[in-house]
Amino acid sequence: MIETGNTTDETASALLTTLREATSRPELDFAAPPTVLRGGFYAEMRRFKLADPPPGLEGALVARIVPDPTLGEWEALVQGYVAAQGFATPSVRLVVSSDSPLGRYLIVMDAIDGDPPMAGLGITTVAKQIPNLLRRLPDQLASVAAALHALDPEPLAEQIKQLNSPIPATTLGFIEHQANNAAALGQSGLAAAGRRLLETEPASTARVISHGDLHPFNLLIADGNPVLIDWTVARIAHPAFTIAFTDLMLENPPIPLPRAGTYALGPVIRSISRRFLSRYRTLATPAGQITEETLAWHRKVHALRILVEVAGWDAAGSRPTHGHPWLILEPVARNELGLPTP
Repeated sequence: MIETGNTTDETASALLTTLREATSRPELDFAAPPTVLRGGFYAEMRRFKLADPPPGLEGALVARIVPDPTLGEWEALVQGYVAAQGFATPSVRLVVSSDSPLGRYLIVMDAIDGDPPMAGLGITTVAKQIPNLLRRLPDQLASVAAALHALDPEPLAEQIKQLNSPIPATTLGFIEHQANNAAALGQSGLAAAGRRLLETEPASTARVISHGDLHPFNLLIADGNPVLIDWTVARIAHPAFTIAFTDLMLENPPIPLPRAGTYALGPVIRSISRRFLSRYRTLATPAGQITEETLAWHRKVHALRILVEVAGWDAAGSRPTHGHPWLILEPVARNELGLPTP
């Protein structure tokens, strides 16, 4: 995440009031004005430190302010569970419902001092970083995925069940939700693609804690070790729910490059993707869960997710003009689903 300077905006003021109420400490104050964190596209984030903090809120912290309380509750549950198992993700220190002065769901977690492995990558820097990307990035992503998938998913599955959330807990439920949204947006082709996926799920009993959004910009490298963030899409699912998305992102990196640059980097990009898959298959237990069939099907699942979100932007007139990876992945997703490009 990128810090962009101190802020005394209304969000910071509401955050402090919310923290005072949640801790029953009306005298609580920031040690310094919170810093805005940039880098995400969904939640608003502030890095802060409290003066004379109550137990559990010591040190540098991040407030993740989630607009949808249902998603916030889901995300906090999953992240809190995996952090408690010793997985490398920021520990959750406090959650506060949207019924607060902040007006949105609040997750307070440990701050991580680190940068994404592809920080600063662009047209002028990509050539210099190629050796590092080839050597380290696929192994970092594969090791993170394998470590996550090695955790016992059943206690979390029970906690999710008790949460009684409207968020679909299965991949088929996830697809059905996307297909229904597509139909509501008047996207009949997308809705039909979703229905085809529902009918063609590969048979498998594999079940892991699957992040579903594992890509280089959701990793922070702290003291040489990768830390995984952003658990909004995570669920109990087949391991390919994560691996296929990562594969899709690595094959089509959301970096604005000219056509000639993209063509020239094609062999490097394919090498990174192949190494990631090979390394994951070496590390994962049991081996052999990521077949070509499961990989291809789950790539389509994420293509559907991408295109439904883009359709929602277009319907609301809120399509980003730059920066979001979906803008580059939109034609790739259409190709995955066999849909024409508008």
